[in-house]
Amino acid sequence: MMPHMNQMAAVAWLMALMLSPETLSLQGQIASMGGVFFLLPLAGALLLHGVNIAASPWPDEITPLQRTYGVMGTTLLMLTSRTVVTVCLATATLVTAGFVFNEVFVYWFPNFGFAGLLLVILVGLNLAGRRSAAMVQIVFTATAFIGLGVLVLAGLGGHSSESRQVSVEAMADGPVTLGLSVIALIGYDLLRYTSADLDDRQAKLLSGIAIAALGLLFGAWNATALAYVGPSRLADTSIPHILTAKAVMGPSGRILIGIVVIAGSCAAVNLLFQAVSRMMADMANHDLLPATAGMSSSRPWLPLLGLGGLTGLLMTLGFAGSDWLDVSLRGGLVLWTITIGLGHLALLLRRGDRAKRPDRSAPRSLVGALAHLTLVVVMPFLGIALIVSHDDPTMLLRAILTLIVLIAGLATAGCLAARRLIRRRRKASYPKEGVSQ
Repeated sequence: MMPHMNQMAAVAWLMALMLSPETLSLQGQIASMGGVFFLLPLAGALLLHGVNIAASPWPDEITPLQRTYGVMGTTLLMLTSRTVVTVCLATATLVTAGFVFNEVFVYWFPNFGFAGLLLVILVGLNLAGRRSAAMVQIVFTATAFIGLGVLVLAGLGGHSSESRQVSVEAMADGPVTLGLSVIALIGYDLLRYTSADLDDRQAKLLSGIAIAALGLLFGAWNATALAYVGPSRLADTSIPHILTAKAVMGPSGRILIGIVVIAGSCAAVNLLFQAVSRMMADMANHDLLPATAGMSSSRPWLPLLGLGGLTGLLMTLGFAGSDWLDVSLRGGLVLWTITIGLGHLALLLRRGDRAKRPDRSAPRSLVGALAHLTLVVVMPFLGIALIVSHDDPTMLLRAILTLIVLIAGLATAGCLAARRLIRRRRKASYPKEGVSQ
């Protein structure tokens, strides 16, 4: 791929998860809770993610974790949040895309049939290789980003009297709104598994640009939602983006947001399938998972088929739209936030051990150490705030613990299988007694 095309694909991968319909729903929730004050948690989330981009190692994130938490701890940290988010978000967004296609474009086409068709196409694109997935990713992401931009421009000058009624209590929900803003911008760190040929400077520069661009877009989009819909209506709906688009452009807005939802769903699922399958292949290269056939870094078809198969199974069993799926997805995003803090804790601990064992990922300055410390404290705190503030915190906590236990069991099985393979290879490589005699 040409250098400029590779950079375009990298930006498309960076933005993909943040343009999904689930993120647009989160943005509506953020705007309804904070009113015009949503700009403060948005700015805080952008700052935290900017620090994370600047302080994170590139491209290898596994080695620092493995040196600090060991094989089992690293496997659990890597798999728990990202695999859960992949399967749950793919199920939710693809079914959402199916309903939108059915209601907006072709009413006679079965919505679950369209969702299943998208799933097969996306799995096939990723099986075909990185280049094919990257090319369509540019189209998906650009379509969703431009579509939202057009709606924002069309809504300039709009006003609703309700948007002025901002509750003073909104400021008391600051940690919760900041936590929601943080999880709404998660996903750019998967770039290392889709564009590993970028160097450190390019990757961090592109990540910063993408986050800043999305911050501006979401700021303008939330302002548009507040101007045309108002906080109370945004709080009472799970589709604030569709209400906003219809209020801004009428029937044309309904069609445009339908295109945005379908393109954003495809972009998010394409990223998750591409990146998480390659992440699992990278884990196999680090002896965290069995390095069997289908776990190649170039074509990791085994984890890809596993992720796609689990997504199809949840669709078939009717989990899409269920409380269980929504809570599991929120739990996965909370765990992702917490694991960011644990990742920086590993880097901070490497600082004290650097004299004994040189480690390029360890912070080499006081500023770097403070950056890691900030994320170590703030990210888990926001994750806990999201659990406590949930409508049913007991259910969310139970879902998180269930996910951890389930993934821990799978991780244990994977680690044991990987060790058996390593022992067999070592045994086979030993010279047999008497052969040289």
